[in-house]
Amino acid sequence: MRQEKKDACLMPLDRILLGEAIRRARNDRHISQEKLAEMLDISPNHMKHIESGHRGPSLEVLFHLAVILNLSLDALLFPERADGQETRAKLRRLVDALPARDLEVLLAAAEALQRTGSNPAPEGEYGE
Repeated sequence: MRQEKKDACLMPLDRILLGEAIRRARNDRHISQEKLAEMLDISPNHMKHIESGHRGPSLEVLFHLAVILNLSLDALLFPERADGQETRAKLRRLVDALPARDLEVLLAAAEALQRTGSNPAPEGEYGE
């Protein structure tokens, strides 16, 4: 039993999943692989190997990836656990950086979304 618990805690890092999460986040931010490698001060070839899962990033590179791509380390290391948590955390980080006037706009948009709920708008309601 004790060995089973130990084995469950020592799951190997899935470098392919990590690489896919990095690639997805990079593409979402419209950053080229070469530009991200430059930002991280690593070679484009090393960046390619990280994204393909052939190599794992160092702890320092992983930290800088999280900062540059505005992701939590949980989102990078455990992309299968996303279930909205990362989106909420990302939204909190973005909101914290907004000036007061933009917060008012965001609040009005959030209230409008809440009023409409998750029901899609009737056709033509939003100028379609």
